[in-house]
Amino acid sequence: MFKSILFLSFLLLSCSGNNLPSWPKQFRWFWGGSSAGYSCITIDEPGSPDFADNRLCWESGFQNPGFKWSWAGVISGMRCTKIHDSGNPSWADNYLCVPDDSPYDFVFSWAGRILGKACINMNEPGEAAWNDNFLCATTGVGPSL
Repeated sequence: MFKSILFLSFLLLSCSGNNLPSWPKQFRWFWGGSSAGYSCITIDEPGSPDFADNRLCWESGFQNPGFKWSWAGVISGMRCTKIHDSGNPSWADNYLCVPDDSPYDFVFSWAGRILGKACINMNEPGEAAWNDNFLCATTGVGPSL
């Protein structure tokens, strides 16, 4: 019985197009090297060349969550989270944006993890100030089985 319910739940999620990756379990931050098995968006800043190869990724096989990155202000029609380390002025206008109806409720911290949220470290080894920077959201957001 349980297997039947699980299978039906899977079918409903697949048919509804709501096969989003689960935060943070099915996400990963890459700062170089291979991101095989993942789909990604590039997180870069022209004023910080070390970030040219940084990516926010989710496991392949899940629906694209519709994330967009901007190093030049918010993106109209999207819900955006400011990504700014106070020790790096070139990041003052950088945003990670999600569709308005996205379940992801991102918050950025340049001073460690945020209590009550699940976080991934947005580290860039080439910039020491970023070793304590985290992208956080509610655990499990984005239904997946």
